[in-house]
Order: sequence, then C-alpha cells, then structure tokens
Amino acid sequence: MASLTPKHRSGEVVDSVMKEGLVNGVMVLVPSLGGLAVALRNPKFRKLTNWQSRTALVIMPALFAFGLTSEQKLVHRMHEVAAEEEHAMQTVDWAEQVYKASPEDVKLHDLYKQAILQQGHVRLIDGDSLTTYHQVANYVQANPFKVILGIGIPSIFAIFGKEMMNTSQMQLKILHTRVFGQAAVISSLLGVMGIKATMDQQGRYITPDELESRVQEMQKARTRMLQRIEQVNQEHHFHKPEEK
Repeated sequence: MASLTPKHRSGEVVDSVMKEGLVNGVMVLVPSLGGLAVALRNPKFRKLTNWQSRTALVIMPALFAFGLTSEQKLVHRMHEVAAEEEHAMQTVDWAEQVYKASPEDVKLHDLYKQAILQQGHVRLIDGDSLTTYHQVANYVQANPFKVILGIGIPSIFAIFGKEMMNTSQMQLKILHTRVFGQAAVISSLLGVMGIKATMDQQGRYITPDELESRVQEMQKARTRMLQRIEQVNQEHHFHKPEEK
C-alpha cells in the first residue's frame, strides 16, 4: 500500500481539506444566522442573551462543522491519494508487461491513458475545463450526505420561516414544518443517491488536462520504481563481495 501522504502531494491534500472545511462552515453559518434572526423576534430570548452569547450561538456550530468536516475530508483524501498512488503503481506494472509482450512500437504514454479510462472509473469530456454541471455531479458523488444536509436544513428553516408568517397555532406550525420538511429531505435523499449511484457506475468527469496529469504521475511513479530497483541492485552488488 502506498504512503497515505506522499510529500509531493501534501499541498494538494491541505488545499482540498481547507476548501472543504470552509464550504461546510459557511453552509452551517447561514442557517445559524437564520435561526438567530428568528430567535431575536422573541423578547424573552433577547432578555436572556447578550451579544457575546448570540455571537457564540452563530459561530460555534460553524467552527464545529469546519473542524469535523476538515478532519473527515483529511482522512478521506489521504486514503484517496493512497489508492491513486497504488493504482498508478499497478498501472505501471500492467503497462510494462504489455509493452514487453507486444512486438509493436507501443508507447507507454498511450497505455497509461488506456488504463486510466478503462480501470479508473472516469469519463473524459471535451474541453479545457469542467462545466458547472460536471463539477456539481462530481461534488455530489464525493459528498452525498453533505449535499443532502445542505439542501434539507435550509429547506426546513425556509418552511418554518414561512409557517411563522401564518396566524395559525404554534403547534400546527411545527406540524406543518415537520411534514413538509420530511418531504423535502426524502426527496433530496432520493435524488442525490440516484445521482451518486449513476456516477459510481459510469465514473466521475475529468478533463484531458487531468488525464494528462494522471499519466505524468504514473510516469513519475515508474521512474521512482526503476530508481528504487536500481538502488537495490547497486546495494546488493556492493554487499555481495562481503558475503563471500
């Protein structure tokens, strides 16, 4: 198994973790602000709290979400990088075998591309960058439960805010919020998991530049492997006279 955090990819992992934590922190901060705005309409709440406690009520959930999701993303990304490194090494071995077994002038570069497209669960698109649709689809595949929470929680708050404008009893408002909120969450659950199942089966979207980057990473992995083999052979050759 490859190292969970190769040094040459540590910056990539850190950037991904920070971005994920900030996105989730903002997603929690928005409903926290909405909840505080609703709570401030209650005179008793305003009397029992001051600006410090109100600020904490808004900031602490966002900080908790940032820390929790960053840690989870770090572990997930480390294992993902390890899997990519291991797949790169396996693809190098496979391409080397095909290259040696084939009498034609086969380029390893093309074999690496073929291996990624066939075994990497990816779909190549035309163009230099992913469209918004492709980016959203990739994000939903990688973070289905975060998307469900991101849709469900604001929907429940929006439903409750709309119910608060009615003149009906509070008990009836809560009942309507629960019923419509459950419907919104279940609908988002079915939709998101359907998209994830399709993406898992067909593969995530990548651009030609990303494909080329993966090919270069495999070529680097091959170079490192050959260097290690050469180093081991040199050490064995150096120690061989001493064994005699």
